[in-house]
Amino acid sequence: MITTALALHLLAALVWVGGMFFAIMVLRLAAGELEPPVRAPLWGRVFAKFFPWVWMAVILLPITGYVMIFAVWGGLHNMPM
Repeated sequence: MITTALALHLLAALVWVGGMFFAIMVLRLAAGELEPPVRAPLWGRVFAKFFPWVWMAVILLPITGYVMIFAVWGGLHNMPM
């Protein structure tokens, strides 16, 4: 269970952070060469495809985080801080 939670947690973080890295470092530069009437619909289509994955990551990250906290330490009160 911990291994599955960790794998999902890392995958969700990778999708979110990797997607934002792609948008900022690659798509922004590539789309910057396009004319504005072409650029805006491109960004709209890319984010329409990307944001369902982001929402899945936003839901999975806290759920898998809490699963790991309770499975490994038995709750927040036992966590080392």
